[in-house]
Amino acid sequence: MVTLHRAVPPAARRVALGDAASAAVASQSPILRVIGAPGSGKTTLAIEFVAARVAAGELTADQCLLLAPTRLAAARLRDAVTARVGGTTSEAMARTHQAFGFAILRAEAALRGDPSPTLLSGPEQDVVLRDLLAGHRAEPHRAPPWPAALLPALETRGFRAELRDLLMRAAEHGVDAQTLARLGHDHDKPEWVAAAVVLDEYDQVTALSRPGSYDPAYILTAAADLLEDDPEALDRLRAQVKLVVVDDAQELTWPGARLLRVLAHPGMQVVLMADPDSAVQTFRGAEPHLLWSDTWPALADAPIVTLDTAYRVPVGVGEAAARVAARIGAVGGGGQRKALDAPDHGREGQVRVALLRAVTQEGSYLASVLRRAHLEGRIPWREMVVVVRGGARAATIRRSLAAAGVPVGTAPGAVPIRDEVAVRPLLLLLDLAIRCARDPASGPTPDETVEILTSTIAGVDAVALRRLRRALRRVELDRRREAHE
Repeated sequence: MVTLHRAVPPAARRVALGDAASAAVASQSPILRVIGAPGSGKTTLAIEFVAARVAAGELTADQCLLLAPTRLAAARLRDAVTARVGGTTSEAMARTHQAFGFAILRAEAALRGDPSPTLLSGPEQDVVLRDLLAGHRAEPHRAPPWPAALLPALETRGFRAELRDLLMRAAEHGVDAQTLARLGHDHDKPEWVAAAVVLDEYDQVTALSRPGSYDPAYILTAAADLLEDDPEALDRLRAQVKLVVVDDAQELTWPGARLLRVLAHPGMQVVLMADPDSAVQTFRGAEPHLLWSDTWPALADAPIVTLDTAYRVPVGVGEAAARVAARIGAVGGGGQRKALDAPDHGREGQVRVALLRAVTQEGSYLASVLRRAHLEGRIPWREMVVVVRGGARAATIRRSLAAAGVPVGTAPGAVPIRDEVAVRPLLLLLDLAIRCARDPASGPTPDETVEILTSTIAGVDAVALRRLRRALRRVELDRRREAHE
């Protein structure tokens, strides 16, 4: 199916570029690195790269591709670039790295007449791992040799999340079960040895139950393998794509960089927009050092353009950030931090430091600051953000703000739908109904009973639950006494 993306006329969306940005757009280097601090215009410049090439007639819109690390970022880029360029395209001009890799696999499968590949979602992976771990508990003699310290955590969702991250990082780097077990022995990591058993079972289960499916972490590796093994497929892709602009390139993983390295050739330009200080996906394999790595010689020798003005950073914030950043080591020399010393003076800002004795005082202080800004400064609630380090601290601050009358909104989390507070009791009741229909003598376990009672369906609070337990205890004691009599 061909999707047409139509945009509004771009005349009102053109921007004035600074000297450094104009020099970057004019560059014809096959590989170009553009670095800049937050608010220095990297995303705007990424769009202007595409618009300039299309406006000059050098390329068509279908020959340009913007890559972003997340779906939300890709959606914003897609809307902005289609509005800037105008016209229609047969493919989306902005995608995530995984979406680009999946499109390669799907297109080649269609040409070969193979079944269309499918993508395993995070919740689906979690279900597979949950079932495997449950099978290990049912058959302990077949369970992996987990260290004793991990045994209490095997049934928790947090453990499954950590295990899935380990398996996905292994898949990204082409590490199979045997290699993972060997690495575990070599580095004295018994948990890796146990995880290798799970990885082998996981691969077998997904291959049998979901043939043609790919894990998100393996997509880029699979796409790069396909292009390296099939020169004709590589030539077809190179004929289609002539410009690749990677926004937030500091979030590149090794497989992502490998795919770009395989795709790059003298007839294509690859532009990497990055701020090494802003990498937030390193826990998922992002490597800011890749921008200066000698594993890709053409990238290591590519010219660097540094954006020298922070347009979005107020003066006070820029000065404070520059003082702090000067004390922190930098990837690639830290040239992007120069923009913090030259913020856009058309924006004002304040930086205040408050030392408080407790988290509750911190919540009260934040609430007073936000309420004052809303009442005296007329700032809408939706334009205020509180940045907190750590989920536990965020929950405490959220409760404090809500108690002080501050509207609180949170970004959607990565919790699977089945684990949501409103969904879990419904699924538990459905599972219980199915079990009772199969075996009328079966019933809920004590833990399941407590979970149902304290859910939003029954609405039993801690006090009522304690009273219920005492009443049941009295009934049990009365029955025992009657039995003895």
